This record gives sequence, structure tokens and C-alpha cells, in this order.
Amino acid sequence: MSNHDEAVIDIKKAKAALDSINTDKSPVAQHPDAKKHQYVSFAKSGLRIIACVFLAYYEIQTAAVLFAVAEILGVAEELV
Repeated sequence: MSNHDEAVIDIKKAKAALDSINTDKSPVAQHPDAKKHQYVSFAKSGLRIIACVFLAYYEIQTAAVLFAVAEILGVAEELV
């Protein structure tokens, strides 16, 4: 058997191994829900805007809490 034939056999084995991988159930292959991501993103942006208003006109403590909640929403945004 020549090196070429052995290489062809190795390539076929590698292709069969790759074809046997089910990528549909792989966590990496799952795409986020675009609508949920959008809604969480809008909520996060809204909280940040409200926090800016509180920072400018009202209490800094309330603004800090709103910014913290917005950051938590930012983490949640990446998980949906």
C-alpha cells in the first residue's frame, strides 16, 4: 500500500469521526434567542438612562443601585 493510499484512508477515517459528531446538541452550537437578548438589552439601557437621571438630579445611592441592576442584566443578557 502506498503512502497516498494510507493518507486517503486516514482522511476518510477523520471525516467519518467528524461526521459522527452531533453538533446540534452541542452547547457551543446553540444560538441565543435574539428577541430575549434584545428585550434584556433594552431593559438594561433603560435602567442606565434612568440611573443617569438620578445621578444628575437626585440621589447618588439610587443611581448606584440602578447601575448595579443594569450590570446584572448585562450578565443575564449574555446568558439568553
